[in-house]
Amino acid sequence: MLGLVSTSTTTNPTDLLKAVLPIGIGLASAAFLAHRATNKGGFSRDKSIPIVPLRAGDKSHDAEYAEDQNKFLSKCVENYGLVFNVMLWNQKFTVVSGSLIREVFMNEQFSFIDALEEVTGMKAFTDSITKTSNDENWISHSAIRDNLSPFLPLYTPRIVEQLTLTIDRELGDCKDGKLIEKPINVFQEMVAAAMATVFMGNDCAKDHRVRDSFIKCTYDFGEVLGRDNRLRFWHRFNTQAKYSVLNPLKKHIDILVEVATPVILKRRQEEAEANAKGEEYVRPLDMMQKLLDNFDKYGFVDIEDVCGHLLLLVLASVHTTSDSAANLCYYFAAFPEHVDVLYQEQCEALSQIEQERQTLRQSKLASGEVKSEQDFVGSDLDPKNDRDLSAAMMKRLVKMDSFVREVLRYRTERLTLAHTAREDITLSNGMRITKGSKAIINNHSVHQSDEVQGGDAYEFRPWRFVGKAKAATKAGNDFLVFGMGKHACPGRFLAIQELKTVGALLVSRYSKFEIQDPSKTKRGLMWRMGDPVDTGLIFTSRN
Repeated sequence: MLGLVSTSTTTNPTDLLKAVLPIGIGLASAAFLAHRATNKGGFSRDKSIPIVPLRAGDKSHDAEYAEDQNKFLSKCVENYGLVFNVMLWNQKFTVVSGSLIREVFMNEQFSFIDALEEVTGMKAFTDSITKTSNDENWISHSAIRDNLSPFLPLYTPRIVEQLTLTIDRELGDCKDGKLIEKPINVFQEMVAAAMATVFMGNDCAKDHRVRDSFIKCTYDFGEVLGRDNRLRFWHRFNTQAKYSVLNPLKKHIDILVEVATPVILKRRQEEAEANAKGEEYVRPLDMMQKLLDNFDKYGFVDIEDVCGHLLLLVLASVHTTSDSAANLCYYFAAFPEHVDVLYQEQCEALSQIEQERQTLRQSKLASGEVKSEQDFVGSDLDPKNDRDLSAAMMKRLVKMDSFVREVLRYRTERLTLAHTAREDITLSNGMRITKGSKAIINNHSVHQSDEVQGGDAYEFRPWRFVGKAKAATKAGNDFLVFGMGKHACPGRFLAIQELKTVGALLVSRYSKFEIQDPSKTKRGLMWRMGDPVDTGLIFTSRN
């Protein structure tokens, strides 16, 4: 573990460029010809799968899809069935709908990573961040599953604290109404602060450079992904050539290493002192410590490698959670009649917990287990914590949970999560997705299905899931936001907990949310990930 503090020596990127550029230029033409030979469209070659005809004058389905996603996909399913081919975003897709979607998610020979790599070339980028082999990011997936989600109740107080501090700083008192022109910036600050304390601990999170890096690195990653993932071969080739030798996140990794090193050394000193006294060392609770404690399991090289993996977690979480949290506020503004309902639910839940804790304190006093009220100070039953937004309390906010799930259902892009077939795969309807073709998920056929959603699927019904076993974290055949099966997003528990906490804190502080330009309300509800609506929000404080 001591070796993890010293970073390894790396070759000068300029020297590497001098070595690879002549070769790269020579290979460019060959790579392009190889691409043309091996990537003849993304359609399945199964002739029984229909190709949706183009409208007169259109060269792709982009315009028709953009005009009305629901109408376009409804027409396609009605006329051509659950599997059909479309041309969108300079790509060719085989669309898989309805009951067949599960077969794409559950079959290991359908790969989301391969499809994303084909468009972006992002593996060269992610590999450049870390030094440990991370085929399909297995380390990050395992780290979240084993070291983050099980400890979420312990992380919750810190998350609440950081979100509260940021709300007070960025929004504060808005008794006369306060316009925030770019809400996404506020929510990036909120989420970055919360993620910093979870991923690197309180000591590191205090350094503003960590929070700034958590925000800025997502913009660097956006350059790799490209706008809307709608770029083609040359973008991918450029990414693969460039990021094999240059890493734009190196500056962020350097910052994390610089901040983390003295913290790690201090922790080791405290552990050594505790061991010398024969005392048990209380290990800090954060992802950095978890990764350090398991460095043999994951095969980390040094602290630079650990910080690289922490940045992978940041890339997978900060931007998406910030985006969804900001979007949540546009729904508060568009449906103001529901804000006080959510606030009342929170007040009732806090009062119930407060009463239960008081009853438990009285019971302990009556039994003699505790001698006086003073003995509760500093304990788990300290009265000052009766109305905390604890993990247990958040579980009682079933309406907030339903609201969040409904926002995600209602908002999610209708066609997402393309998967490349690694071999010929025959679906249960007999249609064949041939090797190399891309199957894309028709979320509309599930999220906007009256049969699946219990009616009124085109309506925003915030209490749709109240009283049902359909928590916002529950991925499945009727909720595809987080995927499905063993590859479902492992960070969804943290993401939903943060979204619910953000919602609870905001409705407790602000009674009114208004969209600056009401004419852009629809755009505010349906903005694309990474492309926020160009109108602000007005916050008005309670009382």
